[in-house]
Amino acid sequence: MKTDRAPFAPITPDIDDDKLERLAAEKGVSALVKPVANRKDERSRPPSPEQMPVAVTDATPRSEMKSLNLELPVYVWTELKIRAAKEQTSLRHVVMKALVTDGVTINDSDMIEDGRRLR
Repeated sequence: MKTDRAPFAPITPDIDDDKLERLAAEKGVSALVKPVANRKDERSRPPSPEQMPVAVTDATPRSEMKSLNLELPVYVWTELKIRAAKEQTSLRHVVMKALVTDGVTINDSDMIEDGRRLR
């Protein structure tokens, strides 16, 4: 019960960039931009310190964190989970944001929206 299959297209070093760009445009993918050696415009400069993202390494390491087991009414738990989903953050972030609002000091580097993104 063997069926004949069409062979795979061969992989060649001379890939047609124009064909790839047309396919990307059809699929809604951003255009590829080839880097130009020794370009002197704004895009070739390294970002300034203000433009650099905040380093996550400044956050408190997991080994120095403490866990909290908290019993809440179901309706409170549900509201917190809904807020986290709407904000696309973790439940931990929602709770810590509420603590900051109540006057608890928390370092900005520890206000990670979703820790799973860092693993």
